[in-house]
Amino acid sequence: MTNWIVVVAVAAALTALAAVFARHYAIAMIAALVGAGIIIHDRYGDFQQLPAGGETVLARRDENPVEWSRLYINSAGASQPGTVVNISALGIMGTNVSNEEIKLDEVYFLCGLDGTKLNAQIGRGGARYKARDLGPLPPGALFFVVSDPLGPTDAGLSPSEFLKTWATIAFVARYNGTTQRIEFDRQTVESALPKP
Repeated sequence: MTNWIVVVAVAAALTALAAVFARHYAIAMIAALVGAGIIIHDRYGDFQQLPAGGETVLARRDENPVEWSRLYINSAGASQPGTVVNISALGIMGTNVSNEEIKLDEVYFLCGLDGTKLNAQIGRGGARYKARDLGPLPPGALFFVVSDPLGPTDAGLSPSEFLKTWATIAFVARYNGTTQRIEFDRQTVESALPKP
């Protein structure tokens, strides 16, 4: 890992911790995603890491112009150690790894059990945008996809309620006239749940 990557990853981790203590959970999630993305990008070089069937699968970057991170399951509010943490949203980080701009048309999550569609927005520069309202993303652009809220606003779903419907999830991204779909099986989803 080069020095600048270490500095940026450490800064992102410290920002995430400070944001958690200040109860700014969206900022904490974004900072953690930035740090994880930088480390993944540096570690895998010409490869991307995609969860599939509960396993880590390495695929050549040139197969798709967008590299996606692991699934993030966001919690609703602060919790005390040992208490159950409710689920408020789903997230995934993307990076344009091609040499050309990409234009996102639509991003969303699908419930693998009943096909329920959960729309998502793109987080970039501290703001959220509908995919179609965001301009083209240049080569190397890092962006965040955050779903609409799950369950009641500011309450979310308990882990057991969440798993009744969202035990398997597909993430779908439409861009540049193509559709990319990433499947997350039950084992992958359960491993991404916030820990009490």
